[in-house]
Amino acid sequence: MSAPSARRPRPAGAVPGQVAGRLVGREREVAALAEALGAGRSCVVHGAVGTGKSALLAVASSIAVRSGLTPVRAWPGADRRAVLVVDDADQLPAEQLQRLARFRGPVLVAGDLDPDAVPVLLPDAERVAVRPVGAEAVAELVRRRAGAEVPPEVTRLFLRFSGGAAGVLSDALDLVAEGGFTAACLRDTLPSLRLPRLLRAVRRRWDSLDAGAVAVGRALAVLGETSLDVLCEVAGTPSLEALAAFERLVDARVAADGPMRVCSPALGHAVRHEMAPRDRERLHRTAARVLHRRRDTATAVAGHVVACAEPVAQPWAAPVLSAAARLHRAAGRAGDAARCLRAAVREPMDDRVAAEVADGLAELHLRCGVAPRAGELGRLAGGDRLDAVVLDWQCDEELLGLELGPVASAVSAAHAGAADRSGGPALRAFWLSLRGDCAELAERVLGAVADGAGDAVPDLVFAGLALLHSTSDYAAVLLELVPRLRARLVGAEDDWLVALEAWAHRANGDHAAVSRLVRELTARTSPARGCAALGAAAFVASAVDGGVPDEAAELLGRLGYAGTLPPAWVCTTLLHHRGRMHLELGSPRAALADATECGERLALWRADNPAIAPWRLVAAAAKARLGARATAREPVRRIGAAWGRLTPHESRIVRLALAGETNRAIATRFGVTQRAVELHLTRVYRKTGISRRVQLSAVFGD
Repeated sequence: MSAPSARRPRPAGAVPGQVAGRLVGREREVAALAEALGAGRSCVVHGAVGTGKSALLAVASSIAVRSGLTPVRAWPGADRRAVLVVDDADQLPAEQLQRLARFRGPVLVAGDLDPDAVPVLLPDAERVAVRPVGAEAVAELVRRRAGAEVPPEVTRLFLRFSGGAAGVLSDALDLVAEGGFTAACLRDTLPSLRLPRLLRAVRRRWDSLDAGAVAVGRALAVLGETSLDVLCEVAGTPSLEALAAFERLVDARVAADGPMRVCSPALGHAVRHEMAPRDRERLHRTAARVLHRRRDTATAVAGHVVACAEPVAQPWAAPVLSAAARLHRAAGRAGDAARCLRAAVREPMDDRVAAEVADGLAELHLRCGVAPRAGELGRLAGGDRLDAVVLDWQCDEELLGLELGPVASAVSAAHAGAADRSGGPALRAFWLSLRGDCAELAERVLGAVADGAGDAVPDLVFAGLALLHSTSDYAAVLLELVPRLRARLVGAEDDWLVALEAWAHRANGDHAAVSRLVRELTARTSPARGCAALGAAAFVASAVDGGVPDEAAELLGRLGYAGTLPPAWVCTTLLHHRGRMHLELGSPRAALADATECGERLALWRADNPAIAPWRLVAAAAKARLGARATAREPVRRIGAAWGRLTPHESRIVRLALAGETNRAIATRFGVTQRAVELHLTRVYRKTGISRRVQLSAVFGD
């Protein structure tokens, strides 16, 4: 009998680490194998795809060696001390399976076999059924791979995805990037995983089934749990034929009954990945239409609409997606809500639904920290809520190109000269603070926000900035208002208060408090948000005041604020204090560049309040250190000439690449695809005249 593979068993006790990791919760099966082999009996390990049969077979081989047997994978003739090891027995021809009964010694067989066929093959064999593991075993496997305790929600997501199949779970854990063991990341990551073992299993099943069963199986994978009548409509198959096909799928261990479904979500994803994109799109469109006609839940219908690559172009689509987004948001699933609203933007909608979608997106961007996209806001332009989104995410240069209203224009150097100086009290306080002290008006606005009046983000941001521009003791005012303001703010709105609180502690000389607040803030929010840049400016100012500019340089490099900064208002203050940092680090030319750019930006806003950013002092100190040759017209260098050619996002990616992060890890960190990271790096290569990743250190080194 020929060997299915050329693998050789390891010595006794030498179970590979990846195999040992799949044996958690398998104590009963291992004990049954040890008892049978000790008595010289054959063993048949059977179970569904990905349950860890091969891992148990490796353990059985090791047990056989300790029992004085010699595991072999080819027919050894008359050697009674040999034990024949046959993996993936379900893929062997029938005549080879029948030969197993004539083997003189014990036989170890593993495969996705029909339990009723085992007594026919090996009448006296010990049958070891490999069943799904439970939540405790899944939690232990995830903990070992993550290297730390994980939340119960993470365990539940892995258990539901794998169906308790240890092999599938192990494959999924191998593909989850470091730092991706959070519920939010896994909800996006797990459905997109392509597991080779499951794809191969699906193709083998389709080869053994008829076309009708394959069509029903694919429709079932798209629908998830469903009823027979819905399955018939989506698959386009009469009920009796669909029921017969479903029974064949159950016999092939692809589907399960009660309710009708694919055996596990992981297997369902594999079926969908195996399908041609055009066929998958057709089934999702059909499912959305059928479920909507049958008045199914909004979330069920929206799931199929979101899965479509192109708009369904139906008048009911946008209202259903908006309703589903509200349900997801109420359940704390911000990522699902964002996907529904982004799909709604593509669909035809009336003014009422458009306003609902705009408000829903603004809610996610402002309170849940979901990054906005310029194209979406551009299509939904109008309304103070979207204006506030641009204010919140003002370090995203694509958003600064949107001219939505006075709030958005007020934070962009490109539009500040043409901005409408009217507006509410908070915006008036901000404009007045550019020319002089208006702490009294700013304090009144912040008090009103604490009492529940006005819009939290615009009023808090503009009044807070106006207070920072004052010459009075703003630290005492801010720290007194912090408890009342925090009770008023929701979700990510509080991040702006944290940045303002960091400035208050900096004014009091408490660098430890500033460091704690800013590091916590930047760890949970995107550098594209203005609050991150404002908090970073407070940290840099405090670090320079405390004589630790190296800490400031490390933070700026990690956040991508080491190169060219976006033309946002909060970055003006950051430029000034970054210039001070360069002076302390012995880089007067970089300090002069930052001070000069800071002055140019202040001129665009026609801001002449010296309390905002005394950049002239930094520029004068830098020129003095450079000597008589240094003038404002000289070419300047910003932390290496190459950094100045990069966008902020490119700078962040380069910093992570220099730190040894892989493209996959960088993609996970920023919530984008690996292909997007590769495209960013390609643009960096073109800008700097290099062709390989290993050359980055030569161009961007200190």
